[in-house]
Amino acid sequence: MNLYKKTYEIVKQIPRGKVSTYGSIATALGDIVASRAVGKMLNENPYRDVPCYRVVQSDGSVGGYAHGTEKKIELLMKDGIEVKDGKINLDKYLFDDFKSNYPLKKLRKEQENLRRRIVFEKIEGAERLAGVDVAYGKYAYGAYVECENYNITKVKVIRKKIEFPYIPTYLAYRELPVLQDLIKNENPDVVLVDGNGLLHPRFFGIACHFGVINNLTTIGVAKKLLTGSEKNGYIFIGDKKVGIKINKFFISPGNRIDIESSKKIFKKLIEKNLNLVHLAHLKANEEKRKEEK
Repeated sequence: MNLYKKTYEIVKQIPRGKVSTYGSIATALGDIVASRAVGKMLNENPYRDVPCYRVVQSDGSVGGYAHGTEKKIELLMKDGIEVKDGKINLDKYLFDDFKSNYPLKKLRKEQENLRRRIVFEKIEGAERLAGVDVAYGKYAYGAYVECENYNITKVKVIRKKIEFPYIPTYLAYRELPVLQDLIKNENPDVVLVDGNGLLHPRFFGIACHFGVINNLTTIGVAKKLLTGSEKNGYIFIGDKKVGIKINKFFISPGNRIDIESSKKIFKKLIEKNLNLVHLAHLKANEEKRKEEK
C-alpha cells in the first residue's frame, strides 16, 4: 500500500479558506497514532497540487512547513485565513469532514484475520538459519544473511522505493515489500526478523506477519521493549507470556515456533557470535552508504 498517495489524496480535500490538523488527517487514515507520520509525509510531498500548508497543529499553531513557517503563513493568509500570533482559530477554520476508506483501519483488520493462522510449536534440528533487516535512506535497503551449520553461506541486498512511513505497530506494512523480495527463491529453516513477533500490542508483530503469509518459521528480534513487562527474564503482556530477554535483545516467536525453541536458537547463534539480524543490519546500512554517498 502506498500510504503517501492516500495521505496526499486526503489533504487535497481541504478547501480554500479552511485548515485541518495532523491528527485529523491521521484519523481519516484510520488511526490517530499516525499523526507524526503525517507530518513527515507532508514535508516530503513532491506534488504542487497538494496543499500541505493547510495542515496545522492540534492547538492551531501553524507549525513547520517544508518551505518555512513564514511561507506557510503567507499562503494561509492568501487563502483568507487569519493568523494571529502564529495561531489559527480552529473553531472558525477547521475542516475535518474527509471522505476516506480508512486504510489503516483496514490493515488492522487484515492483521486480526491473519493472526488466527499463527502456529506455535516446538522445533528441533534447524540447520539453515537466516536473518533479515531493512535500512532507510532515500530508499529502503534490505539485507538477507544465511548460515548453515553456523557458517555464512549467502548474503544478498536489495533496494526498493519507500511507500509507507514508520508508524508504531504498523512496521510490517513498511518492511514487508522489502522482505518479500529478500525471501524470494530462498528456503531457510528459520528466519530471524528485526522486529517483534508475539511481543506486540495486537500479538502480531512483523515476524508473525511475515511468517504467516509465507508459511515460514520466524523469530522476532527487537532491541527495545515497546510494550509488556519483564518478569524472571520473560516478557508478559498482561498474563500472557510473549517473549524472553536474552542479553540486550527481546526475542519472541513469530510463526511455527514457540518461545523456548526461539530462545534455544537465538542463544546458540549468540554463542557462535552469529547474530544474523545484526549482520543483516550491518550489510543493509553498508549498501545504503554506498548508494547514497
